[in-house]
Amino acid sequence: NAILDIDGEEHVLKAMDTTWIPPNLPHRFRNLSETEPMKILWIYASVQATRTLTETGETRPIAAEHRT
Repeated sequence: NAILDIDGEEHVLKAMDTTWIPPNLPHRFRNLSETEPMKILWIYASVQATRTLTETGETRPIAAEHRT
């Protein structure tokens, strides 16, 4: 179980739920379990997608975060 914080609202999520995040909309996923890890499958519309961290303003390509 998790919470998605987006656009000033909290949405409770459970296993196998699907979300769609519009570009440039700050969001955060929070794990509600203190014992179980949370797994997220990220699918991007483009291999050139970037991520901007809200706290620092740093923008980096998603490819830099997901190396094989």
